[in-house]
Amino acid sequence: MAKRSNAEKEAEAEAIKNWNPRYRKNVIIYLWIYGILGAVTGITNDAALSYYKLVAPHLISGLNIFNAATAILMSLMIATVHKYGYRNILLVLPPMTAIFMALTCITTNQIIIMIAYTISWTAIGVYDLMYPLMWTSYVPGKIRTKMFSIVMIVNLITQTICTFFGGKAVVWFFSLLQGSSYHDASLLSGRPELMHGQVLANYTNAYRILLIITAIVTMLAFVLALFIHDVPRDYRSEASEKQNTSADKAAMYKKLLNKRTIMWIAYIAGVQLGARLIAVYVPIYLNNYLHIPRDVSSTINTFVQAAMLIGYFFAPFLEKKLGAIVSVAAGTITCVPVMLLLANGRHLGSGMFLFVIVGILLFLRTGLANATMPIQQEVQMVIVDKDLRPAFTGVVQIAYAIVGIVDGLFTEFYLFNTQDGYANAYYIAAVIYVIASVLLLVFFAKKYNRILEKSHTEE
Repeated sequence: MAKRSNAEKEAEAEAIKNWNPRYRKNVIIYLWIYGILGAVTGITNDAALSYYKLVAPHLISGLNIFNAATAILMSLMIATVHKYGYRNILLVLPPMTAIFMALTCITTNQIIIMIAYTISWTAIGVYDLMYPLMWTSYVPGKIRTKMFSIVMIVNLITQTICTFFGGKAVVWFFSLLQGSSYHDASLLSGRPELMHGQVLANYTNAYRILLIITAIVTMLAFVLALFIHDVPRDYRSEASEKQNTSADKAAMYKKLLNKRTIMWIAYIAGVQLGARLIAVYVPIYLNNYLHIPRDVSSTINTFVQAAMLIGYFFAPFLEKKLGAIVSVAAGTITCVPVMLLLANGRHLGSGMFLFVIVGILLFLRTGLANATMPIQQEVQMVIVDKDLRPAFTGVVQIAYAIVGIVDGLFTEFYLFNTQDGYANAYYIAAVIYVIASVLLLVFFAKKYNRILEKSHTEE
């Protein structure tokens, strides 16, 4: 085992030594870009949503529907990579994000805010789709799975930091606008529904200041993108250059309609359907269903993010030991017992004992679910040809949009209408996870379990 480990280390070292300098430079630049976007996401996924709840409540009540719209727009935008390349798309995204995010702070018209939210969040989401394409083109096979883990870790670290400080920044700006102490502003911020007049205006403006700063920070990604150097062969094959007729292009895209890609989309959509029923609403599950205090639930959520970080580190090890497909299926199906326990959270005790048990269970579910995420991202890139990767990514995003609509209808007409909905969501997700895992093993395990190793060898 030690000899094998040393051989693997030597192979990785050799791959790094022979890494194309241009490829390596582009990867390093994108790591910085994605780190910046992690910081932006730390604000947009937390403080920004609280701001929109104040100024555009209809946006928040229909959030799943708007996110479905962004998924469709993301699918259309990522498909243009095959034509325009990585650099051009990365130069467009920061201005899109900054301009329309700033617009949500300038206007009070809810319709304009909704449109601006959809466009800016679309631009932010495309970054998550860009690195799998770039990594498959630029990173040597021997270290690719590890680099998939690293890019996700970098993003998550900056996201966690900015999530932690974003709320505190809002309170600080609020205290300055109020001319009060931070402590007094913090107490006021706990009951925004009771605010009115100048106090509410100051509180809303505190969010606006933070979002304007975030929009400005986003433009750092534009500056960095200027230094990326790509060429057409990075994102499309030479054969596709000669395919100029509509018939040629139609034949190429028909390759997407095969058993392998359809089954993969079915698995991804199933897992997302289950995950979005529970992951988004963990704070509500903790507070409204289990009646865990807000400060304690915040601590639990911090540990949940730590579980994601730890999970990413295990991806290269799991892929080597179990294979890509078995690893992904195992990560999904091992979540099921944990989710069944969470569904019965009210019977797990009370007080500090309940806090600890639920915290551990959520930690395990998140860690298990995310440990194979880097592997999943890489598999999605190698099961189709280079020319089809952007289009396939777009198709997956459309599947996400459909899932978002289904989840939105479920939360609107069931989850938020009964306390038992939060528990039943875990049961439903558990059943979906089992079905999706079996589907993946039956259709992929025998033939494609070592697909990443074969891809690395072919390089």
